[in-house]
Amino acid sequence: MLTVTYRFNIHSGQNEAFEQSWKEVTKLIYRHCGSLGSRLYKASETSYIGIAQWPDKQTLDHSSLEGFDPEDLRSKMRSCCTSIEKLDELELIHDLWAEELFGIS
Repeated sequence: MLTVTYRFNIHSGQNEAFEQSWKEVTKLIYRHCGSLGSRLYKASETSYIGIAQWPDKQTLDHSSLEGFDPEDLRSKMRSCCTSIEKLDELELIHDLWAEELFGIS
């Protein structure tokens, strides 16, 4: 599994618009690009960290929303941001989340 982390810095007052468009873009990527989903964390009033999971690097590298974003949700999300930075691509070595340790699903 591959985890990719991003930092989203947004314009002041754009939290609701950013969060909504991020959710919609994430759903599109999940449905059409083979991702395993994503989580969004608020770091400050104008900064978020996104953590996206992919089965492998090949799936990520071949992902595209071309033709699957008719409402141009990616542009709406990006317009809320002052910057978007990919922080890391991390390969999962060991998984000790509670679900794996205790069989919780």
